[in-house]
Amino acid sequence: MFPKISNKTIKIKFFSKKFFIQNNIDKLDLSLFKEFDQKHFLIPKQTHSKNIFFSNSPGQIDNCDGVFTSNPRVVCFIKVADCMPIFFAHKSISFYGVVHAGWKGLTKGILKGTSIFFTEHKLKLNEIDIYIGPSIQKCCFEVSKDIIDKFPSWSIRPKKSGKFMVNLQKIAYEELKSIGFDKKRIKINSDCSFCKKNNYYSYRRDGEKTGRMIGVITSEA
Repeated sequence: MFPKISNKTIKIKFFSKKFFIQNNIDKLDLSLFKEFDQKHFLIPKQTHSKNIFFSNSPGQIDNCDGVFTSNPRVVCFIKVADCMPIFFAHKSISFYGVVHAGWKGLTKGILKGTSIFFTEHKLKLNEIDIYIGPSIQKCCFEVSKDIIDKFPSWSIRPKKSGKFMVNLQKIAYEELKSIGFDKKRIKINSDCSFCKKNNYYSYRRDGEKTGRMIGVITSEA
């Protein structure tokens, strides 16, 4: 499911609906992720904010939608059920993280904030590999007129019903390019979490009680 990235020590994993069904998991138990034995999780308490956090220690971070580390012992963790999990990994050093980006996070500026974060850590944006994981696509992300002005006009397709379809992945891709990330290093998974019911949980399709997919990124260094 995941493309190759330049830094061979950094690994991205995405646990889809199939993983939870096959393992008969109803509630998240970090001990089930046995391949990360002897590692520790850095987990944001997601609020659809633009906040990101760096730590070389594990733990839970309040009011946060992106976590980063340079400690190979730490696993950066995100939950999604339609929103984009966006993974970032430096091409050669142990520096990586993941961002939870739905339409609210995008419009609040979480990607611009991530670029500033890298710059503050003296890292060049064109040396960062980016992967946008499975999420709701332009075929299924429908919005009403009351929020349509939050999105660029080129990303919108009007419907006869008076509602609009929006391409969030394209918005993210274009913004990442415009703020200095290398377009050759940006990869997008085209799976739609809404369409592929057997593979993915979807908040828009199934409501509040739906499960969550898990995205993680860590280093084997």
